[in-house]
Amino acid sequence: MQLTLNEQQRLIEESALNFLSRQPDAAGPWYDARPDSRWTPMWRAFAEMGWLALPLPAEAGGFDGGALETGLLMRAFGRHGINVPYHGGILLAARLLAALGTPAQRDRWLPGVVDGSRRLALAHDEAQCHDPWAPRATVARRDGTGWRLHGAKLMVPDGGGADALLVSARIDGEGRGAMPLSNGDPKPDPKPDPKPDPNTDRNADPKPDTCGATHAVFLLPMRDTQAQGLRLHRCHTVDGAAAADVWLDGVHVDADAMLGTAHESDATPVLHRLLAEASIALCWEACGAMQAALARTVAYTRQREQFGRPIASFQAVQHRLAEMAVCCEEAVAACELAALRVDAGLAHAGAAIALAAMAKSKVGRAARYVSQQSVQLHGGMGVSEELPIAGLFRKLTRFQQQGGSPSWHAAQYGRAMLASGAWRDSRTLPSSDRTSAEAPASWISN
Repeated sequence: MQLTLNEQQRLIEESALNFLSRQPDAAGPWYDARPDSRWTPMWRAFAEMGWLALPLPAEAGGFDGGALETGLLMRAFGRHGINVPYHGGILLAARLLAALGTPAQRDRWLPGVVDGSRRLALAHDEAQCHDPWAPRATVARRDGTGWRLHGAKLMVPDGGGADALLVSARIDGEGRGAMPLSNGDPKPDPKPDPKPDPNTDRNADPKPDTCGATHAVFLLPMRDTQAQGLRLHRCHTVDGAAAADVWLDGVHVDADAMLGTAHESDATPVLHRLLAEASIALCWEACGAMQAALARTVAYTRQREQFGRPIASFQAVQHRLAEMAVCCEEAVAACELAALRVDAGLAHAGAAIALAAMAKSKVGRAARYVSQQSVQLHGGMGVSEELPIAGLFRKLTRFQQQGGSPSWHAAQYGRAMLASGAWRDSRTLPSSDRTSAEAPASWISN
């Protein structure tokens, strides 16, 4: 079935492709987070195009763009190898602030985000935790009228260049709604939340509404002053995007640093839903990178000659190119399905997580095949910096492991299908629990 875009969606896609095609430095391999870098005017140009406001709600100064509109923009980014922090800064951090923040928090930060003068970053990923929906090891404990944060966040996108960090943390001890006693001591909790076990089965079906851990998101300004106990180590990811490791050693924040108020409900469902929707957007970006890799590989095989003829004329090469094209089409179809279902409305965060798992399992496996075959058909030049295919390979390689591997997401989606009743085992198969749990995941993986 062919997806038909409306006029606004076509305009978003065409304007993005036209603008990025006219930027000679857009596909530079390394993103520089410094305020005076060459990326700063491009980020401001993104704001002028309305892209920074696209996924934000209208009450926050945005355009109420849905998953499909955002996906079309992300696919254009992937096609041109853009390494700007749109995923972490806009789709995650800015949307979290718009969804959970108080009016004062939104009024202080979101106008600057929309006009490109301020950048936010979400610090969420942690060591030895490839499940983005698992309870966080970083904890927030009451300290008088404020909070103290303990933990570490790894590979925070744009963590060294953002104006503020949004830190996800598990509420430890007395919880979100408890207020300090009159003497300033925090109210004790006879049943503190258990700390996450590193040996916990990461393949368990994620249920964000019943995971048993209460989470909150805290906003830490970074430009004017750096909180005591906060350490940063700036680095780059394998595809050249700027990142930073963040250590929180008892960082004290005021009560108003928490998004929302202490009496509001758990932030976990909103956090998990936005993580899932942002994961679907990453799949769109990977589709753009795959389509670019396929187009460049086809062009290269038509001009590269061996035995007196272009290698594109060999049947074995044609078979590989055809399989790459099929992988690209399947990946785009999975992204379109996920985006349309998100835009149609989801009952709970678990439904968004299942859609993200479906998209990542399909797109991740397609990305692996397309990226590897692109390098193989280019030969030694496929890993050289002289050709853009090397940057696309690195981007797709990072995508495969970002937020969980494709096989892990396939297992997650299989369990979601089994729990929803959408999967029924064949009567010819053994009826063991192991077979029932692995049957849908095995079918998806193959």
